[in-house]
Amino acid sequence: MLDVPQLDEAFVAQQHAAPREWAVRIQARHRVSTLTYPHDPLDALGWKGTLAPVRLNWRDIRPVLSARYHLPPSAHTTFLTQRVAVCTFCPRPAETDPGALKVPFFHSNDDYDELLFLHAGRFFSRDGMGPGAMTFHPAGFPHGPHPAAYRNSLSAPRTELHEVAINIDARDPLDIGPGMAAFERAEHADSWRGYLDAPEDKTEQVTA
Repeated sequence: MLDVPQLDEAFVAQQHAAPREWAVRIQARHRVSTLTYPHDPLDALGWKGTLAPVRLNWRDIRPVLSARYHLPPSAHTTFLTQRVAVCTFCPRPAETDPGALKVPFFHSNDDYDELLFLHAGRFFSRDGMGPGAMTFHPAGFPHGPHPAAYRNSLSAPRTELHEVAINIDARDPLDIGPGMAAFERAEHADSWRGYLDAPEDKTEQVTA
């Protein structure tokens, strides 16, 4: 299931191609350092230490699921370190038991900063978020379902979740780099006012 670099014919052939430089950028303490190699940095027969390049196809993942109980994101963990957990959310059936806690629901992460990237499909707790979008939720901030997603869950509960998303939980605080400003959708924050602007006959449902 885990795909690691292979020294196949194509890889060996590039070793003898025109000279080129490979740059590896390492970010630490709010600064970026660049290491330049005269060869492919993945050109190795083995790896020693805690860093190694691997590739995992989400189509090979068989998600853990239950119709009777809501399983926490940790059930979808694909990579785990002492400071970071990477979860992969794949298409799967939703909780259908009448007594089960059903998504989406209000919650917050007390101990982790959360970074979510939507690769494909439609994320169950967001509205107006398409493939390629990313959300960032600092530790301690509530980030329950988007107002439209919550109302849809009341009127038409899902039986299946069609999404492919990568969720990164980091124990250390994450910083937003200046380059992200060009991609931020500033108006998205105002869309959460849907809870405040909801009609009176729906307010009780929305805030319950």
